[in-house]
Amino acid sequence: MSNPDSATEAFNRGDFATAMEEWRQRADAGDVEAQVNLGFMYSSGNGVEQDFGKAHVLFSQAADQGHREAEYSLGVLYGTGLGIKHDSAEAAYWFTRASDKGHSSAMCNLASLYERGEGVTQDFVKAVELYGKAAESGNVVAIFNLGVMCENGVGVAQNYERAIEFYRAAAEAEFPPAQYNLGVLLAQGMGTDADIDGAKSWFRKAAAHGYELAQRNLDMLSEDKATAAS
Repeated sequence: MSNPDSATEAFNRGDFATAMEEWRQRADAGDVEAQVNLGFMYSSGNGVEQDFGKAHVLFSQAADQGHREAEYSLGVLYGTGLGIKHDSAEAAYWFTRASDKGHSSAMCNLASLYERGEGVTQDFVKAVELYGKAAESGNVVAIFNLGVMCENGVGVAQNYERAIEFYRAAAEAEFPPAQYNLGVLLAQGMGTDADIDGAKSWFRKAAAHGYELAQRNLDMLSEDKATAAS
């Protein structure tokens, strides 16, 4: 949302009609922040019937003025096919524009496209580079994906120690897939001495978030311990 003003204050107190009317008038006059805020209302269905088509129009207007959040949001719409035909190349274009302005989520999403070769020529090294830039901004998904790249040796030399570092950073930020992957490496002693208790601790944390694979591994480790003790 934009800086506090009458429309923002109205939105924050739940007076969506007032906020929408003011933002609509300003958006029609070319106010980029109003276009973005109104676009978010339509894309989220917050205070108005959800309409990705209208969100697309508003984000396009703001993106044409160089607004990085609008550029990122357009990338998301094209990447998911919400309100517009799915187009990975168009998603990559808008993610690139937002990435060039330092948008960490755009960097992460663009990296994923390079990793998969969707909308761009597959380039694992480029993916690692972009994940790295996003990770520097604290993007947890990017940090986790760097761990995956290091673990599997994709776009970078295989390095379990580095993978553990990335997984641990994301795990401590309560990202369940990282908690699970960290548990796996600790249980297997990959990049470190085997640490079953540590692995169980991380599996337990991931399972608490509903991560089913973590619960299965936790159960298996518990069964193995019970069998060994009998």
